[in-house]
This record gives sequence, C-alpha cells and structure tokens, in this order.
Amino acid sequence: MTKDKLMTYTFAALAILAIISAVMWMPITEPSGWNLGLTVAIISLIAVGIAVGVDALLYKVTADSPLNTMSAAVFGLIVALSYSLGVPFMRSAEILPLEAPEAFIYVALISLIGMVLFKKLQGLAGRKYVNPAAAAKLLVMLPFLNTVLLAKDHISGLGLPSLAGPIGYSIIGNNGLDAFGNYLRSCFGNPSLTSSSAAATQSDVFQILLLQKYHGWVGGASSIAVIIVGLALFALARRYIKWRITLTYLATVTLMSLLMFAVYGGDALLRIMFELLIGSSIFLAFFMATDPASTPLTYTGQAIFGVGLGILTVLIQSYMNFFGGSILALIVMNLTSPMLDKIGKLPPMTESKEPKLPKAKQFTTVKNYECIRCGACMRVCCHRLSPILIKEAFDKTNVESLSKLHADYCTGCGHCSFVCPARIDLKGTVLRSKAMLRGQ
Repeated sequence: MTKDKLMTYTFAALAILAIISAVMWMPITEPSGWNLGLTVAIISLIAVGIAVGVDALLYKVTADSPLNTMSAAVFGLIVALSYSLGVPFMRSAEILPLEAPEAFIYVALISLIGMVLFKKLQGLAGRKYVNPAAAAKLLVMLPFLNTVLLAKDHISGLGLPSLAGPIGYSIIGNNGLDAFGNYLRSCFGNPSLTSSSAAATQSDVFQILLLQKYHGWVGGASSIAVIIVGLALFALARRYIKWRITLTYLATVTLMSLLMFAVYGGDALLRIMFELLIGSSIFLAFFMATDPASTPLTYTGQAIFGVGLGILTVLIQSYMNFFGGSILALIVMNLTSPMLDKIGKLPPMTESKEPKLPKAKQFTTVKNYECIRCGACMRVCCHRLSPILIKEAFDKTNVESLSKLHADYCTGCGHCSFVCPARIDLKGTVLRSKAMLRGQ
C-alpha cells in the first residue's frame, strides 16, 4: 500500500457516491430553477478543482508544501459530499446556501479555507488536530446557525420536533412535537410528493432514510449506498483505514438511541434509524470519522473515539436540535486524539514475535510523504514498539521520551518501513534513536 493508492481507492469510493446522488436527484428542480442533480456535479467539480489547484499553487510558491494531488482531490470530494443541498418542502424560511447558485460560492469557500487553514497550515504544527473539511464547513456556515445548523425555523407554527421527548408517526398530543415521522417525510422526502396530509407510515420513513433522501448531506443521500461502498473500501484497505471507529460509533449511537427511548418513550426503531441513517451521520461514520490524520493511532484509542463520537452525536441532536450534530461531535473528539494516542499501546518486549505481513511488491519508483497516522507500523513491530512515536521523539531530540518508548529494543527487522504507506524510513530512524540512547 502507498498513500497515493490509498487516496485513489478513497477517491473512487467517494466518486461513486457523488454519481449516485447526482443521478438520484436529477429529477428534482429547485425553487431557484437549478436542477439538483446538476448542482451535485458542479459543486463536486468546484470543490475538487479548488482543492487540487490550491495544493499545486502552494507547492509551486512555497518550499515546504509537498504536492499531494490525490489527497487534495479526496478532500475536495469530502467537502462536496458533506455539503447540504435540497430545499425541504416544509421550510418556513428561505435558506440560501442549500441551492444553486449560492451553494457554489459556499462550497468554494469551504474548499479554499479548508485547504489553506485546516489542511496546509494545520499540518505545519506536526499533525492535524481537527478534520479539515468538518472544521471549514462549521466555520463558513456559522452565520446560518439558526436556519441551517440548528434549523429552528424549518417549520412554521408547531416548531421543530424535538428528540428530547417521545417521537412517533402520528400526533399524540396537543403540541404535535411527536409527529416525527411526518417531519422526516416533509424534510427528506421527494418535494413533489410530500404534500400529503396522511400520516407517514413506517415504510415511508424507512424507505427515505435507507434508500433515498432529497435533502441533507450529498454523500448521505442513499444510506445503503454509503454502507455498501464504505464496506468495500474497508475490505480493500483494512490495514490502513480505522474501521473500528465506524463500528464503535454505530454501536454507540444504537445504544444511546435505546437509552433515549427508555427515558422518553415513543418508537424505538424510528429513533434508532434516524440517528444512524440521517445523511450526516452515516456518511461521517464511514468517510470522515476514519480520517487517519486527526484520529487516534491505537485500537483502544479508536474505540474510545468512536464511543465518544456516538454519545456526543446523540446528545447534540437531542438537546440542541442540531440534526447534523455528528460534525460538531467529530471536531470535539478530534481534539482528544493526542490524549487517546497514549491509551492502548502494547507493552514493549525484548522478545521477538513475527507478525503477519502483507505480500511484498516491487516498485519502480518510491515517493515519500508525511506520516498519515494510520498506525500500521505499530501493529507489525516484532517488539511491540511505536515506531512513529519514536520518530516524533527523535525529531525533537527528546531522549526522555525515547527511553520511555524503549527505542533500544529495536533489532532492525524493518517491518515498520515495509508497511508504511508514506514510505518513511522508520527503521533507520528507530535505529538512530537507539544509537542516541546508547550515546547518553
């Protein structure tokens, strides 16, 4: 595996989802007169074009900005697919960024700010502390807090149904806040078919959540497509993608939904399906929460990350009426990654244990990159060392950390360098660290 190959696989998976969403939304014409499927195609081209262009420009004009074309292209597609499009039928306020041509401007801003501020400049700090696409989107969309993020003006009269109470398919009370099924149909259903006054059925709602949504994150328009494409990507690059975060996140969201049902009542399955399959949640679970650069290195750290992400997502969506709450939860959990990196490291040992390695492949050229923090080197060390952490300590000439990381246990097997997709000379660095310790 190489970084370019990993990014190529990821880009292909994201491109498939973009095509599916564009085709699904092609029959819809927005109030502005723009075709929704065409809007998906255009924002994808804008986001990828700006990301790749900025990456190439910075490579030309600066000395310390590497050329990462495929990584920039992946970032651009994530920006496009995590953007909300489609005007809900039941809106009570004009929401400009949700349709073309305004959407083109905001996608361009998110891509530009994300590349410069959160991808390139943040990378100069030695690691990315927050997901660039998520942070840039929240920053650009902050002026639309009430109409897009918290969405309190989506419905006139009765107000937005709250998850901090019983939810169901029909109105059971005087305030109508528990008619959540009708809300989902009005919000995410085909706008040309959602004017029916009949109560939404379980079949209506599950078909919308699982198969075809016409509003929300572009990448989450079809939850079943995200699941199939995401699982295929995980199988293809399982050693380098942090799928444990996705697994623990989905499990935690399910358990939290059951807990909220136990507290408030209503329909348990409706609550679970909404929390899992709303476009922001399912897309983020597979393609943003697993970002290697801003998530923990260790398996235990990744599990804790997924649990925390799930808990925060449900709490934010329940008590803030922020139905895309997973993106805010992701930023919060990203900031815990440096601490979670220290949890779950295997204890170093002097004995040597041969790991299972991928098959060898000859490369005519080898391109080096900065570490993507996949953690693969930590799983193949004969002595259970943490080669990437040793490299970080060596680069800072931190002898105390090198001693605590037991760099002197290294016998030079080279497995760490063999599996590194960034092609970093980890073996050489660890051996030099060992020599540094001996020289003290």
